[in-house]
Amino acid sequence: MSDTVNWPPQVNQVRKYRNIVLDGACNIRCQYCEVKKAKVDQAATIASLERIFARYSADSVLFRVECDGEITLYPKILDHLQRRAADDGYVVEVLSNGTKLPRCLQGRNDLLWVFSVDGHTARMNAQRGLKQEQVDRIMDAAVELDAELQLVYHDQTIDEMNEFIDYLNGRGYGGLLHIMPLLAFKGQPLTVYLDYTKLHKAAFLPPAEYFRRWRYIYDNGTRDAVCDQITNGYNFQVSNGEINMVKCDCYSVPKHLFHGFGEEREYDQWPCGTCIANQEFNNSRPRMQVPQHRLLPVV
Repeated sequence: MSDTVNWPPQVNQVRKYRNIVLDGACNIRCQYCEVKKAKVDQAATIASLERIFARYSADSVLFRVECDGEITLYPKILDHLQRRAADDGYVVEVLSNGTKLPRCLQGRNDLLWVFSVDGHTARMNAQRGLKQEQVDRIMDAAVELDAELQLVYHDQTIDEMNEFIDYLNGRGYGGLLHIMPLLAFKGQPLTVYLDYTKLHKAAFLPPAEYFRRWRYIYDNGTRDAVCDQITNGYNFQVSNGEINMVKCDCYSVPKHLFHGFGEEREYDQWPCGTCIANQEFNNSRPRMQVPQHRLLPVV
């Protein structure tokens, strides 16, 4: 008896990942981050966004739009992104520190959200300077929206991390929790490692392979695997009306690899530093999937 073979096989296509980072200011002072100061011309920035959006069909791409600071300080930009998502069908996620919740959500139902937060308590967020009421608002929004969470691991204890995982599980959280080590600038070795074997397991955690890669970089000062940013990503750096591009904007990218607005460039080898972050397994995120009834042509 022979097995039935379906041909062609089902293809699980993913969107292109295009990260747009706007030059802007920030309204908090994270101890592990640089102070962000910038004067933003929202009209010029929106014009730059339009130049980038014009390159891609809505079916083909996920845009992650964030600020080298805090994007919710610029409501006209958020409103423009909402219109592009609602009227044209673009998939747009925005990264926010959550300090403008819940007001920043009003009238922006078609945007997807990612919130930066280092746990569910003020103690875990001490380096971000957040009060418990602010943390609670972020948690409420994340649970309600299945928003993704982006956590910087610095000095949180294993007990605190497990309490956070249990807290999210207990509230029925359906998003993803991205856990990233404290930055290691200029290719310096990572200073922290989180032991996956000691964590309570949950569907929203990164896969075990993520922590294995993290440990390898921590031990060896280099990586042994290619992340999804390199296989399927590109970055646009926007400063009002000026656009620069780079394959990846990780912590130690040589300046000569940044280039003006033009064609995307691919590389046989990318000079990765010691970073490991949310883009590592980007292609497997549900937001990146192309619905099966809207398969794109294979070219």
